[in-house]
Amino acid sequence: MNPVPLTAGRYSNYLLAGSLCLAATLTVAAEPVRSFTTETVHQVAGEPRLKCPEVYGKPRKSQGHPCTLWDREDIEQYQELLKVNSDAKVYFDTFKKWGDQRIQQPLGVPTHLQEADGGWAFPGYKRGCKDSQGKWIWEWKFNGNLQTRAKDVINLGFLYALSGDEKFAEFAKRILLELGDAYDGRQPGASPNASGQDHFEPYGFDGADSGLFLAKAAVGYDLIYNLPSITKLEREQMENHLVRPMAEHLKCAILKHTQTYRSRSKWGPIELYGVFISGMALNDPGLSQIALCGQGGTQTTPEEGGLLDCFNPTCVSGDGHWGKSPALEDQVSAMDVMVKVAEVMWHHETDLYGYQNGVLKRLFYFPIHVSPSSTTTSSLSDSEYTKLAKMPGINVYEYAFRRYRDEHYLPVIKRMAKPIGIESQSLLPSLLFADRK
Repeated sequence: MNPVPLTAGRYSNYLLAGSLCLAATLTVAAEPVRSFTTETVHQVAGEPRLKCPEVYGKPRKSQGHPCTLWDREDIEQYQELLKVNSDAKVYFDTFKKWGDQRIQQPLGVPTHLQEADGGWAFPGYKRGCKDSQGKWIWEWKFNGNLQTRAKDVINLGFLYALSGDEKFAEFAKRILLELGDAYDGRQPGASPNASGQDHFEPYGFDGADSGLFLAKAAVGYDLIYNLPSITKLEREQMENHLVRPMAEHLKCAILKHTQTYRSRSKWGPIELYGVFISGMALNDPGLSQIALCGQGGTQTTPEEGGLLDCFNPTCVSGDGHWGKSPALEDQVSAMDVMVKVAEVMWHHETDLYGYQNGVLKRLFYFPIHVSPSSTTTSSLSDSEYTKLAKMPGINVYEYAFRRYRDEHYLPVIKRMAKPIGIESQSLLPSLLFADRK
């Protein structure tokens, strides 16, 4: 199937600000909500009905940084919200309290040293080893530490953006500098060793881990990009000794194993997104375009194996599940990645919510209509909605509601916790800013 070229598409005249709280959102519906029912997903023969849904809002061209998940316009809207919405202010104060405590603590980046043979070591952590059957055994504490540090960076970046207080960005900068030092020791390029591994990989840090790490670290860097104290050498350290070399190393793996990324499994999009978001944060199309469009592809003619290929209607089944696995965790993971890509591209004048006749909207049908207690299409029970609302990454439904205004998403949204910052696995901040219950 030939892809539909990326165009502005059809938009409402009403721009729904992502910073509105749920109560306000429900009272300002200027146009009727287009329901997403079984009828719109299935034709009689079981084939998907590709009817383009209404998309609310209009993509824009962000100026400068930040330009990934948030841009300056988003931040100004959120700052105005904090002035008038008491629920948002209460949660922000809680979030800020976490930030005030975090910056009083040690950086927490794994200590490293260079051994006599030139090898890189992280005392206190164990390298992977093979058992008697040749199976690799990993200790996951190292990976967990790095993911937590990246989460600190993005959350401190959110705090800096919302508060304007440079102390949060300063601490995030220090973490990124130490991570860069740990990754390649201020040596050019973070050259892989003879086994093709970088300094992190021997400790159980593979491609998917790099993707998850970069998804947080690159956005965090984008959020603190304009911190006045960042020197030329510090920017070099953060960009060229951490984000770019890790993304380039991951890109090489993607190009080497292209078929893996055409298989439409859970981890492929996560790794592609790590390369894509790094390229967007660094203004490096050599990274972002190959991850978005596939090797040799363009935005109008993407190739298989890129993120735009994830939006190919053939990736989505008749009941709305993406890729090979119908497992709910895998579906939410795919939705999380695709919405993040859509949000970033929204800031670069591209609508992926309406792309390919709005195929992204079909993904939001599956989790709320296919009951885990049966294989049939049905509405969820109250307990099933509550369980769904607790899943990491489920706040993608807030983003879907902002763009599609489908009331079928509200039973999930009303039950979920709504932090401003990200949780351990969820990589999208809440749009609603309600108190955590």
